[in-house]
Amino acid sequence: TNLQSTHILLEMKALLVLSALFAVSLAQKKNGETPDGPRGGGAVFKKCGGSLGGLIGGKDRCYDVTVTKLQVQIGADGTNDDVTAKICSDDKKTCCETPALKSTFSDDWSKNDLETWGKKYFGPCKDKKFTIKKGLEVTLNKKGSDTLSVTSLFVEAETLDKDKKIETERFECGRYRVGGAADAKNSNSGQSKFCKTSPYTYERVSHINVTIGPDGTDDNVKIDICSDVNGVCCKTKLDKTLRDDWRKNKVELWKEGDLGSCKTMQYKVNKAIPDGGPRFTISKDGKDDLTVNKVLIETVDVHGSTFMYDCGDFKLQSQGQKCVPGVNCSVTKNCKKSTKRPGSPGASKRTTKRPSTAKGTSTTRRSQRIATSTKKPTTTRPPFRSGSGK
Repeated sequence: TNLQSTHILLEMKALLVLSALFAVSLAQKKNGETPDGPRGGGAVFKKCGGSLGGLIGGKDRCYDVTVTKLQVQIGADGTNDDVTAKICSDDKKTCCETPALKSTFSDDWSKNDLETWGKKYFGPCKDKKFTIKKGLEVTLNKKGSDTLSVTSLFVEAETLDKDKKIETERFECGRYRVGGAADAKNSNSGQSKFCKTSPYTYERVSHINVTIGPDGTDDNVKIDICSDVNGVCCKTKLDKTLRDDWRKNKVELWKEGDLGSCKTMQYKVNKAIPDGGPRFTISKDGKDDLTVNKVLIETVDVHGSTFMYDCGDFKLQSQGQKCVPGVNCSVTKNCKKSTKRPGSPGASKRTTKRPSTAKGTSTTRRSQRIATSTKKPTTTRPPFRSGSGK
């Protein structure tokens, strides 16, 4: 009948609409919304320290590397003596020593030469796996009475990400001065140096300080932290149980333990850029707006040095429309190295009436805002200083 045909037609239209909505939802999820948790490859870190291989009390994080190349810049004092390289993990539990680093038809350790030694010269060190936390120790050993100066030694290595793809690591060892006793042809001499990652360090987030502006939210809020060296990122929801976390004019402090699956994440941070830092994203769902006046990230590197990064302000404005991933519900900023300390957690800005004062007396008003200078900058630049662990 006509009534049955109309009913069937309406059902078909409803199915088509639902299918279209489902397809749009899948497309948005695929194209716009980033999944929670770690992503982007990078070294695979595991617990270490403590006992039983980090299973008990292992608070540190280590990763495995294999050395692929030694690049040596020889100084003004070369040598014809045989030179070997001993490579050790930073806990010295794993070590190996190369044969004499030399080529058959080459004067390998001549003054001012730049020499590069690949795996084929490494002997027992070829494809040797080192489990490290901070770096490698490299010792240059030499036989004979001649002296040798090295102005720089760089180690290139490889590690595998969770998908078994290669991630390159680089370590800087610095200068060496090696020399034997005078007139002792068979004497041995060597010098050991600790080699740190360069020009980047591995850092983990210890605190995130958020100063919320005049527009808070009850919507779900997530953050995404990314390295400025490679594609390693981690996304997580910031939410404390039974807390009004994103209330207006509030200062919130999030510790590493609040970061869910992003806890203990290690990010490469480029130290070749003086004011560089990680990339930070705030995203949310729902129609509510959110204003954040400032985000400060505090990190600690593998050597124990702490760093502060200012990620600036964030305004997430949906204009009354439901959040669309990648359109109106997320803001990304490049964080810059900072020396400013964060405000007190849980504090809220309040406006109070100025008290009346008797004639002849004065009052001092203290602003809750960070003061900024209005003086014009001078043309004299301060000298560059490099800090510890940078």
